[in-house]
Amino acid sequence: MEVVIGLLLMLLRVSHGVETYCDGRQDGAQCYGALGGTVVLQLMDSASEISRYQLFKNKTSILSGIKNKIVSNLIADRSSFTPSNGTFRINNLSRTDGGEYTLTIFDSDGNSLKQRTLQLIIQGVETYCDGRRDGAQCYGALGGTVVLQLMDSASEISRYQLFKNTTAILSGIKNKIVHNLIADRSSFTPSDGTFRINDLSRTDGGEYTLTIFDSDGHRSEQRTLELIIQGVETYCDGRQDGAQCYGALGGTVVLQLMDSASEISRYQLFKNKTSILSGIKNKIVSNLIADRSSFTPSNGTFRIHDLSWTDGGEYTLTIFDSNGHRSEQRTLQLIIQGVETYCDGRQDGAQCYGALGETVVLQLMDSASEISRYQLFKNKTAIISGRKNKIVINLVADRSSFTPSNGTFRINNLSRTDGGEYTLTIFDSDGLMSEQRTLQLTFQAPVSSVLLVSECLSQGEMRVSCSSEGGDSPQYSWTLDGHTLTDTQLLSGNNETNNITLKQDVSGQLTCSVKNHVSTVSETKTISTCGFIFIDCTCNNGMHISQWVFEANNTLKPTTTSITATEEEEDK
Repeated sequence: MEVVIGLLLMLLRVSHGVETYCDGRQDGAQCYGALGGTVVLQLMDSASEISRYQLFKNKTSILSGIKNKIVSNLIADRSSFTPSNGTFRINNLSRTDGGEYTLTIFDSDGNSLKQRTLQLIIQGVETYCDGRRDGAQCYGALGGTVVLQLMDSASEISRYQLFKNTTAILSGIKNKIVHNLIADRSSFTPSDGTFRINDLSRTDGGEYTLTIFDSDGHRSEQRTLELIIQGVETYCDGRQDGAQCYGALGGTVVLQLMDSASEISRYQLFKNKTSILSGIKNKIVSNLIADRSSFTPSNGTFRIHDLSWTDGGEYTLTIFDSNGHRSEQRTLQLIIQGVETYCDGRQDGAQCYGALGETVVLQLMDSASEISRYQLFKNKTAIISGRKNKIVINLVADRSSFTPSNGTFRINNLSRTDGGEYTLTIFDSDGLMSEQRTLQLTFQAPVSSVLLVSECLSQGEMRVSCSSEGGDSPQYSWTLDGHTLTDTQLLSGNNETNNITLKQDVSGQLTCSVKNHVSTVSETKTISTCGFIFIDCTCNNGMHISQWVFEANNTLKPTTTSITATEEEEDK
């Protein structure tokens, strides 16, 4: 139960649409993305001087270009490449985005000049459970990772076996792993006795039994644990108009739409402008997402499972009376959340960011397998030390893990005391220091919500302000109908300020995005013109008038021309 509460509390603090960055300019880079989030892959410094380039996912070309011109983008609906800085941004990450990416650069004669690869790993929520006591109850998040603490260490255990139901999935002798049935997505670390299972599915749930044998082959100990897989469930009371609700990616959200539907003649629930649910009293007439949702008329709750990024948005409930007239209408905003930030600390002086209560993955090195000895200091205290693939000390082992094979240090449940300077010292085979580098870990509060407010000014201009709740060092950006706002659409402000003034003829879907290093959140509003038209005319008394006027109150009778701002600009 404590784990469930912890997961729910974690969701209240989690960053929105987690964005991670990875420097893929070195061959063999290992990159991480959060399930449902965004990853920014630095493929090159700039494409402006590159004759031709192609990016392959496995063996399929997904991106190609010539200098600053993008020729093709196979996933253009959720990704973008910026030639000026060489970054490839992929949004709404799914498990299938993981794998090997190969960038090929060609010279002016069409010959392959350079080629490098990177590995993209998609990650979900990670939980920990102490299974060293018989009967432990453990929880894992669907699509995420669970770390099961099976024993203190396997180094002194003659033989051990782990069963899932009645199937042996893991067996070993002291520090040697003899068998791992799910080695493609799990790992056992004999030195600290932890069994990590990635990409959790419903079938991973069930009873696990650990059997330990003595040197004579006799069973000396046996204990079980129960693993429960949850699409983390959150609840939101949507009975008040304008409620703001949160759901965990891959989890479940319960939306309280009404007290009961038994006395309601007819009701409809819209997602944006699409009716996804309708009913008459206790009878459900239609449910567009019935394969993963359910509505309970008796208590008025709508439960959506297996949440994806596209489930986020505005929901509108409309209630009708017995005569078919609309008697009530209210909206709620559903925000889908992800977790975990990543930082490449392989460059000296790297600046890393984490969110309180969450997880950060620090890439300390490519691999520890060839490193004679290494130590990681937090300020002046050695918190990790190891030799090649063997971890000798981990001072924060109760909530962190170091993976020698890929050189990543994962810290969970971050607190303020985790912030500060980390120093990695690497020693050669003679015990002499061969390398030393530092990184700074800083905390930022994630942006939790965005509010867009617009007002018409005296000459038909529209002032729009974008305010964010919470969030350290917020950065703002604006788009109109999916395209970056340009100077030709703005009277004042720019695309990086939180207050802008739009010209009189601007209308469409206006989006303000607010982000920092640990979160990204946006708000969209449909804006229309303020009802002004541009008049350019000569009056009867010979006076020339050229100005914006409110169309509804316009009494001017143009004798020469009357054109719109758009036409005027075209004429110019």
